[in-house]
Amino acid sequence: MKYLNIILFLYSISVFAQINLKYEENICPTYEEAINYYKYLDEKFEEAKLFECEKTDIGKPLHLFVISSDKDFNPISIKEKNKRIILINNGIHAGETCGIDASLQLSNDFLFEVLDKDLLENIVLCIIPVYNVGGYLNRSSFGRVNQIGPEEYGFRANGKNINLNRDFTKCDTENSKSFAKIFHEWEPNIFIDTHTSDGADYSYVMTLIPVHYLRLTEPLGLFLKDEMIPSLYRKMEEKKWEMIPYVMPFKQFPEDGIRASFASPRFSSSFTGLFNTIGFMSEAHMYKTYKERVLATYNFILSTIEFTDENYIKFGELKNEADENLKNQNEFFLTYERDTTKYDMIKFKGYEVKYKTSSVTNKDIYYYDQNAPYEKEIKYYNYYKEKFSVKKPEYYIVPQAWSEVIELLKINNVKMSRLSEDSKIIVEVYYIRDCKTSKRETDFHYYHEDFRIEIDTQEIQFFKGDYVIQTNQIANKYIVEMLEPKGEDSFFRWNFFDPILQRHEYFEPYVFDEIADEILKSDQKLRDEFEKKKLNEIDFAQNSYAQYDFIYRNSPHYEECHQRYPVYRLNGKINLSLEL
Repeated sequence: MKYLNIILFLYSISVFAQINLKYEENICPTYEEAINYYKYLDEKFEEAKLFECEKTDIGKPLHLFVISSDKDFNPISIKEKNKRIILINNGIHAGETCGIDASLQLSNDFLFEVLDKDLLENIVLCIIPVYNVGGYLNRSSFGRVNQIGPEEYGFRANGKNINLNRDFTKCDTENSKSFAKIFHEWEPNIFIDTHTSDGADYSYVMTLIPVHYLRLTEPLGLFLKDEMIPSLYRKMEEKKWEMIPYVMPFKQFPEDGIRASFASPRFSSSFTGLFNTIGFMSEAHMYKTYKERVLATYNFILSTIEFTDENYIKFGELKNEADENLKNQNEFFLTYERDTTKYDMIKFKGYEVKYKTSSVTNKDIYYYDQNAPYEKEIKYYNYYKEKFSVKKPEYYIVPQAWSEVIELLKINNVKMSRLSEDSKIIVEVYYIRDCKTSKRETDFHYYHEDFRIEIDTQEIQFFKGDYVIQTNQIANKYIVEMLEPKGEDSFFRWNFFDPILQRHEYFEPYVFDEIADEILKSDQKLRDEFEKKKLNEIDFAQNSYAQYDFIYRNSPHYEECHQRYPVYRLNGKINLSLEL
């Protein structure tokens, strides 16, 4: 069997020489070469097809390569045949190219029957050859100083200088919008986003970031944790590509323990998890040779295909059950916190940390001594607990004025109706108070880190064409995560609703003085609060403008929409006609 595998691998290399893949020579293909490789496979094999999809930020299209054993390339009929769909995304960080080569090699090996084609009898394989097209065309040898090879590679950010792996919810790029359309058209069961790691040094070539099981709807979460992840680790070990969770040290070094990722939905694998797609970020180690990184990525994708083939019926059953549960789920947890009191012990093969004097700074600097390997049990902090939850309403109402939000809801397959006439509706409203915002810009945005919510019930004027979203659909988790302001990557967090934080009407003290006097005379409760505040707060007592402002804010003259969150919650039946 060993010699047969060697013969098959050599045959694969000889076949692939036709399209000149050179990862063994520390060279990754250019963008044109990669797309031409897939065009060649499209022309040669009827069960392969290269789609030209929507545009990226630099005007070039996003491509999708599909291998379908029965030559069916219609995602609707594919799903009707109860096949599983795996989507692989490559080059999101365009300097991390191992997935680009691995996917080309894998496609070649399946189509030329180096690998057993029967593995894809119940699976359709979808590959985005290069996601960050703009970054990949920004090619050099100097962008990733910590990485060994290839000789040239792309740049981390895209043509708009945005990190695409932070953009899946806010969608500031055409790349992200195009990805969402591909994702929702094909509705994959499994998603793999291929990366190259950063950080500490250790013996493993491949590390793994799965979507955390708590972010999936049951029963998919426990299936991922208890069955799929252990199986993938076993399969990789059998292939001699032993794997470890992505190494994020709990303190400074791995021997102090590592912590599991609990990435928010702005990241790829957690975004796909909102829709009950099991997502992985494969992270091949930057200090290993380029050939090793490509082959480790290749074998991880292959292991995922094998597991999916073995469990394809179960995948379908669990996905259907999870989707039904999601439609009917009432409570949604929006924030979590790490439980540092709980952890697992895992085997870790690392290198001793030592110190030397830097010839540059003449100060001590640590390094990982590859001549001093160790194997020991370390703590793996993989437990989280729920922190904040909300109960979904029966409906959200989003005014059509917020067109950017509406566009993203549509792109992400949210089913919506529209009011057919102007209407006043009694709804639950939020007010945003004490908002604290990051001073650091992130891709045009300033993240709202902390704020308080006050809840009220009001009669709001809505207009014909405003959008009504019923929370009885598969997109429920996305809907709640994005429309509830406390969601980790909600539209509010990323400034889509910032105009509500501005005041638009003010008073002139010389005009308002007599009006304020009349207000206090007519409202004894407000007058008592006013006098108490002057008595207890010295600064307030000495600041006449603050006193006028206090009265103004507690009067009918103050604009009711200031800080009022413009997404409204409605429970009970909507007694209005709607347009689909």
